[in-house]
Amino acid sequence: MTARKPTISQLRELVQRASRENPHLTTRLEKAAFLVLLRPLVSVGEDHYRVGAEDGLRNYEVRNGHCECADYLRHGAGHNCKHRLALALYLQLGIEHLPHWPGSSSRQDRKSGAVNP
Repeated sequence: MTARKPTISQLRELVQRASRENPHLTTRLEKAAFLVLLRPLVSVGEDHYRVGAEDGLRNYEVRNGHCECADYLRHGAGHNCKHRLALALYLQLGIEHLPHWPGSSSRQDRKSGAVNP
C-alpha cells in the first residue's frame, strides 16, 4: 500500500485551523509544518518516532509523546515543541504509514501521545 502524500494546501489549512484555536502556538505550528514538508519523519517503533531537526543536522526522538529536544526538556512534559507538533500534523493529515527506520519491525501507532493541534 502506498502512503498518501499530503498537499501543501491541506497542511496550510490544518496549520491555520490550529492557529485559530491556539494563537500562542502559531510560530511553532509554522515551524512544525516546515519539518513535515522538508525533514524526515519516521516511525522507529510503537509510539516512537524520529523527527528531523529544523537545521537538518540531527534528529529528535519522540517516544510516547515526549520529545528529547532542549525546548521540550526545558518546559517539561506536555510542552508543545515543534517536533511533537510536526508529528501531530503529519498524523492528522491522514498519512496511512510513516516510513520505518531500518531494523524496526513495529507498526506505526496512530494513537500517539503527540499533541493534537
